[in-house]
Amino acid sequence: MKQQQIAALLDEPACVHNSKTKSGCAKTKPGATAGGCAFDGAQIALLPIADVAHIVHGSIACAGSSWDNRGTRSSGPALYKMGMTTDLTEQDVIMGRGEKRLFHAIKQAIDTYRPAAVFVYNTCIPALIGDDIEAVCKEAAGRWGTPVVPVDAAGFYGTKNLGNRIAGEAMVKYVCGTREPDPLPAGSEREGFKVHDVALIGEYNIAGEFWHVLPLLDELGLRVLGNLSGDARFREVQTLHHSAVNMMVCSKAMINVARLLQERYGTPWFEGSFYGVADVSQALRDFARIIGDPDLTARTESVIAREELAIHGQLAPWRARLKGRKVLLYTGGVKSWSIVSALQDLGMVVVATGTRKSTEDDKARIRALMGEDAVMIDDGNPRGLIDIVRDQGVDVLIAGGRNMYTALKARIPFLDINQERDFAYAGYGGMLELARQLCLTIESPVWQAARQPAPWHRPPAALADVGPVSVPAAGAPATPAAAGGHPGFSPVADLATVDGPVPEPMTPAPPAILKRAKALSVGPLKASATLGAALAFLGFRRAIPMLHGSQGCTAFGKVFFVRHFREPIPLQTTAIEQVSAIMGSEDNLVEGLRVICEKHDPDLIGVPTTGLVETQGCDIRMAVKNFRSQYPQYARIAVVPVATPDFTGSLESGYALATQAIIEWLVPSQEATGTQAGQLASPTPLPHGERGQQPLQVNVLAGSHLTPGDLEHLKALIEAFGLQPLVLPDLSDSLDGHLPEEDFSPLTLGGASVAALATLQDAAATLVIGGSMHPAADLLQARTGVPDYRLPHLMGLEAVDALVTILAKIAARPVPSSLERQRAQLQDAMLDCHFMLGQSRFAIAAEPDLLVGFSQLLAGVGAETVAAVAPINAPSLAAARCERVRIGDLEDLEQAARAGSAEMVIGNAHAAPTAQRLGIPLIRAGFPQYDRLGGYQRTWIGYQGTRDTLFDLANQLLKLESGEVHPYRSRLSPRGEAPCPGQDHAA
Repeated sequence: MKQQQIAALLDEPACVHNSKTKSGCAKTKPGATAGGCAFDGAQIALLPIADVAHIVHGSIACAGSSWDNRGTRSSGPALYKMGMTTDLTEQDVIMGRGEKRLFHAIKQAIDTYRPAAVFVYNTCIPALIGDDIEAVCKEAAGRWGTPVVPVDAAGFYGTKNLGNRIAGEAMVKYVCGTREPDPLPAGSEREGFKVHDVALIGEYNIAGEFWHVLPLLDELGLRVLGNLSGDARFREVQTLHHSAVNMMVCSKAMINVARLLQERYGTPWFEGSFYGVADVSQALRDFARIIGDPDLTARTESVIAREELAIHGQLAPWRARLKGRKVLLYTGGVKSWSIVSALQDLGMVVVATGTRKSTEDDKARIRALMGEDAVMIDDGNPRGLIDIVRDQGVDVLIAGGRNMYTALKARIPFLDINQERDFAYAGYGGMLELARQLCLTIESPVWQAARQPAPWHRPPAALADVGPVSVPAAGAPATPAAAGGHPGFSPVADLATVDGPVPEPMTPAPPAILKRAKALSVGPLKASATLGAALAFLGFRRAIPMLHGSQGCTAFGKVFFVRHFREPIPLQTTAIEQVSAIMGSEDNLVEGLRVICEKHDPDLIGVPTTGLVETQGCDIRMAVKNFRSQYPQYARIAVVPVATPDFTGSLESGYALATQAIIEWLVPSQEATGTQAGQLASPTPLPHGERGQQPLQVNVLAGSHLTPGDLEHLKALIEAFGLQPLVLPDLSDSLDGHLPEEDFSPLTLGGASVAALATLQDAAATLVIGGSMHPAADLLQARTGVPDYRLPHLMGLEAVDALVTILAKIAARPVPSSLERQRAQLQDAMLDCHFMLGQSRFAIAAEPDLLVGFSQLLAGVGAETVAAVAPINAPSLAAARCERVRIGDLEDLEQAARAGSAEMVIGNAHAAPTAQRLGIPLIRAGFPQYDRLGGYQRTWIGYQGTRDTLFDLANQLLKLESGEVHPYRSRLSPRGEAPCPGQDHAA
């Protein structure tokens, strides 16, 4: 492109800059320019023409960096989403083969994709070496009969705005006026209802927002001949010359198009906005005013009255929440004033607005809205924006996507208003979405979490007073440990944030517990307590559980565990048959113990009961006593019986009962050993947390909701403080999925050793993870005197902070820098994910401990649990963050999820059909997980596990595209495309 052509575009006659103190658009400045180039602007302007093959002629940098980076949407073709480039190489440049490569690239695009047209964008290198793209395009169009349009917009020509104008000039020069409009569909017009053709210039259908407006235009009888260029088709752009009136939506982008169409075809135009209730109404009135049809004017006023009445009612509760909130708006062009109007309509206070891309007319509108003293920001460097936010007490920064992470790193609530966004703000319906998104980001709990420093950064004296406690649910006050009477301690209370003190969160009301109210259980969520007990025994080295019941109980249980863990599972049975079921099963139990001892010589045999023997009335303790008297040679082998009938409890409670039984039968009491328990847990631990040369031991009672991966991570956290964990039960190396040295063993190959149980009383403290483990913890403390710390779960910032604070206290060591960094990474992830997770609706089906953990994690990022189902009632459910918990099955979950409009299910593999019927994704958690690999090893806890969980949840929601408007195709349009199938639309 010649210099005089560029100058002419910069000195656009219709641009108000030319009648003010300066002429032309701002030039780029080395070291002070970060905006897009002319190529960027041209591509942005035309890429939404959806049925065109857009070829970037140049090296890979231009297309490779810009491909598919806009939020524009199409109701039909998705060809515009396919990145196409000639990808010039060094040989192409040196040998001058660029034109030839371009010619063949055009042929390939036409042959392969049959586009309505081909647009060729010139970039820096071919422009510099002199490729004549206009000649190539002309030759290709003549050869293959498909329009090929050159867009000469090399990046070094100038700014993005110049590229917008180059693109518009190309459309007027090569496309507009080359075809007459198609006739209206039959029946479109009737007496008193004349259809008028209109066009929009500079509207890009970001996030599908024009689909909020198009139904209104249809109703008024305004046929959109063409939209340059959101959701556009090439055939429509060809007919823009026939429009009765053009609306200029973004004045700085393609104002030259509006001027040229007026000069050549006499088409009047006006500048308007679809942001904000008042501006949408004014835009509709302007169409009617310029067209001058009395019937259209009457229809317009009727539609406006109806829509404004509806939207004001819908906005009322949002306005109450947003009234008086302060906003810093940093954008430009039409948004610099149109968004101000929308925000003021919501009762918000705009303290300043950006004007870097604004015309003098834009600034005049800003002054009319904000007053003569309006603060206008021309240079929005990140430091300056952050300073304004802090100085003015701004509640939210609204800007383009490139400023998003600057704001988030500074812990400033942010709303994206530019081209990459996923939410539609245009039209009356878009105003409601804008209000919802503002509330979502301003009110999200992640800001408090991101701003509060770690608990261990409080004054050392305060941390030194920390005693053993039961750490409560997120936001609830701490309570003393079940035994020991220690004072309560909240590791996250009374902390100072970077912006001032953090108010203590209110204790949420406990959920209502809805008990089972039907005879038939459909889609059982519950697994038996017997299996839970067997699982606990599998967490000990050289152990084997033997289920006391019929053979089927063990066979089904073995399949259950094998499908979940994908490991060989040592499991035996007392094989009760008809005679022993009637006459008594004690002999079967004694014989089973003898056979296992003789054949396998285990360290531990766990004997959980089934419903059969409990109904029979078997005295399992007496049976074990008889075994001991008959076979004293096996005295070394530990045998632990536990009553876990199928008709009581679930997997979680059976697991906890087996752990309690192990403590009862195998952990020696303080009196029996003659030691003083808890000696190492004095208020002032020894230097570096050591006793002699041995690390301090920390006992861990781990609930069934912790996976082997969780336990492995937990042990690493404890060891990071120089402490030695002893986990009970320990599935982290017995069922963690590793290849052993030996080919086969009838016993468990890893886990806690039985011998180690004698050392529990030597520990500095006990960590109790999960409310289900409290009875076992009470017994352990009574046996050993070792103080304990009780945490409901280890998911989420607050829960992990509590754990790390406790470990630092026990070890008398500072928190490792690696954990400080992991904490900061989690805070960053919470901010990144809150856009997707905030106000999202989840359905959870899980055992109580897991359900509580997930509900609190979700509440911490502003999400809502709208359906919660647990297989059994438990005291820990009082800490669940939801309105109600139903004790039931997956049928109950499905009904509650549908009623609550849930967007995602969290549950085990059995919930997959439920999620499929609901049409929403499933995150698999809990037992069993038989349809995916690696679920047993998934890490949910700690800073890292929580971070990964949030990413997984947010990514699933991104797939739903829940923020987008459903595609709308005008009934006045003659497009020959199939109707949109419901919510299905082009990506």
